[in-house]
Amino acid sequence: MNEHRSTTGRHPGISLPHQEGDIGDFLKVFACTAVMVQPLLAQLVRLSTGPTQLGLAILDNLVKYTAPAFIFGILYTTIRTHSGAGVFNYRHYLRQQWAALFWPTIYWTSAYLLLLPKLQQEQHYHNWTSFAWQFVNGNAAPHLWYNTMMLQFIILMPCFWALHRLVGKRPQRGWVVAIGTALITLAWLALYQHLVGQNPGHWYLLDRVWVSFLIYAVGGILLPEMSI
Repeated sequence: MNEHRSTTGRHPGISLPHQEGDIGDFLKVFACTAVMVQPLLAQLVRLSTGPTQLGLAILDNLVKYTAPAFIFGILYTTIRTHSGAGVFNYRHYLRQQWAALFWPTIYWTSAYLLLLPKLQQEQHYHNWTSFAWQFVNGNAAPHLWYNTMMLQFIILMPCFWALHRLVGKRPQRGWVVAIGTALITLAWLALYQHLVGQNPGHWYLLDRVWVSFLIYAVGGILLPEMSI
């Protein structure tokens, strides 16, 4: 008796849809790799001297592209994979991201705060209020601020979807959005420089606010229309 097999060769009778990777997927892979490499490079920079230290320091700065790559990749892939839908199913999207990002963030942040509290940045928690603050701002460990930054864009995805629908395939609107975003970014950078320059210990969390990475998100919205 012949057995019907799927194209994947794994589960008889089940055919899974084939999905191709895109620029956003590759960027997220490279960004995750760079995040893991950063602590190692930072340690090597401290231990080395001379030309070797300079070369490692340059490499360490080059892998700091991770935050823009994450944001661009998330928006690019989301817009590309949902572009055929007339309405963005936010509930379904959140359900997917809850398993992919929210739960892992909750698990790892809890583990760091409870089991490795010395890895906290800035002021350590001393009560439930400060514990909650360290939990949501990414200070539980040096690399967790990436999660805080990315989850903001997940929550705000309907706004970016609406912007994508507004622009559509109209180049004129795309240029208006791009120029407007650039002006907002410049204004934000000026405000950031003013506030952080005066009191860096108080305003350092501004680099985790979604506006700091708005230009990369908008880039992820505009570019899929050029490749779909």
